Amino acid sequence: MMAWIVALVVWIAAGARIGRVLARKPTPLRNAMAIAVVGAAVASTIVIPDVWALVEKLSPGSGLPRTLTFVAWLFFAAGSAIGAISVWPMVPRRWMRPIAVAVLATAVVLGIAAWLDLMIPVFVFMTAALALVIGTGLRHVEWTPLGRGIALIVVGTSILFVTVTVTVTVAVALIGELSGEPDGHLHMAGVHRAAAMLVSVGAVWVLAEMAVRARRDLRRTRDIHRTLVERFPEVISGVGGTGSSVLRASDRVAQILDAMYVQSGAGMFETHSRPPVSAREHARIVAQWVRDPVGGDVLDTRWIAAPAGMSPRRWVLAIADEYNRGTEESDDPAAEDPAVESSNVDLPTVDLPNGDLPTVELEVTDTSTSGTSPEEPRVGPR
Repeated sequence: MMAWIVALVVWIAAGARIGRVLARKPTPLRNAMAIAVVGAAVASTIVIPDVWALVEKLSPGSGLPRTLTFVAWLFFAAGSAIGAISVWPMVPRRWMRPIAVAVLATAVVLGIAAWLDLMIPVFVFMTAALALVIGTGLRHVEWTPLGRGIALIVVGTSILFVTVTVTVTVAVALIGELSGEPDGHLHMAGVHRAAAMLVSVGAVWVLAEMAVRARRDLRRTRDIHRTLVERFPEVISGVGGTGSSVLRASDRVAQILDAMYVQSGAGMFETHSRPPVSAREHARIVAQWVRDPVGGDVLDTRWIAAPAGMSPRRWVLAIADEYNRGTEESDDPAAEDPAVESSNVDLPTVDLPNGDLPTVELEVTDTSTSGTSPEEPRVGPR
């Protein structure tokens, strides 16, 4: 069951990369990533025990499953190498198409060689291509969505690189394991699954993380966006709410900034006040101004601009968070009514001589018949 799940995940990633190529303008990198992930998907499918046995029945004794597995990983290595070369700054864009054609043509020739059981050239090409991918990927690993995706691809490629290196070293023994022996086949299938899973997840990591982050941004900016759009509906151009969550989140950031720009006077006047150094305090003041533009201070466009080092998206999210926090505080009855906290207030005390407590004596007379006013109460110690 695990083998089928891994294959399903890898094929989903392959479909996402193919859809990316079809939906956007094809580039060498996008095409290369699609080829690489499809190769990993084919390899992860063939190493499923049931599929392996089915393919073996098509040509008994020929080692067809083993050959198809290596051919699939061969095209993965070729596609990954093209993608790695495409990010080199010294390679002109006009050279990428000839380079991609040459690499894929080499992969086709080596695939024929693998069919003829000439595996050493295949292993040498895969070793060089995978080393190229690992070396290029390590230079771009960083703590960003793209960097995290590249890190997963590098780890998966490294697993495959170690496997191929061992294969070149002990080719005869490894081929014997992959030629249909159950134990050896299952052992190597686990390695292939791990590599395919890591590579496929890394290939779609940016797409998945951007989609998740966009949905979170839409939720965080919902209230402030509703307030500003009701106040300035002209900031929405065309039909709103269409497209992917990533596009809608990007449009919402632009609309919030445009609405705050209009509310600040569109640059027609300046104030003498300057934003504080603290970004959080800056965002809190702007959020309060958005909530109550009449009762608060007047802010100009300098207050609307993002602080140095912050992107427009992060700046809008900071304002939205402060806006939401202020809304929650205003909805809290304890924050509005100080009497709720009266139990915590220290009352003043009075020191009396000799520790005597005062008493109050009231004498009430009936005024219904006499018409006289009641006598004033007398207050004093007994």
